[in-house]
Amino acid sequence: MGDDPPSPTPETPQSGVIRPDLDRIERILERLQVACMRDTRGRLATRWQCYSLFFTLDGDGEVYAARTIYDRFFTVDDKPAIRAVLDEWNRDTVGLKVYTATDDDGTVIIVSEATMHVGGGVTSEQFDATTTAWLNAAGSFHLWLGPRLSLAGLPGDPV
Repeated sequence: MGDDPPSPTPETPQSGVIRPDLDRIERILERLQVACMRDTRGRLATRWQCYSLFFTLDGDGEVYAARTIYDRFFTVDDKPAIRAVLDEWNRDTVGLKVYTATDDDGTVIIVSEATMHVGGGVTSEQFDATTTAWLNAAGSFHLWLGPRLSLAGLPGDPV
């Protein structure tokens, strides 16, 4: 005992493999005819009627992430009921995971997130397919969420 766990060997890109960047994500979104903008934090943001979706690469370009913030606002007292609804989604689906976040003023929001390690590079096809899948998953979750919130006695419509 006492030995450090083995550290992963550095990944070396192979032929046909790309290192994703925000410009590539922007081109994918343009090809899908999804309007986007870069926000002040350097994320690519897309705005839909009831949510905003942000695409990011961490500072080292190792992790690609999509985070969606849904336009539904709750109180701290609503959190147990919201968590029960979100647990159902997290238990029954893979990839896109959802959780609550609480602002300093006590407002509770719902967030979804998906991540992918891209440090060793990925193929263009894999990156395009992942981006498209995350866009679809954010919309699917939005459609799934409304009826579930209503059944839980929470406002089902976005504010």
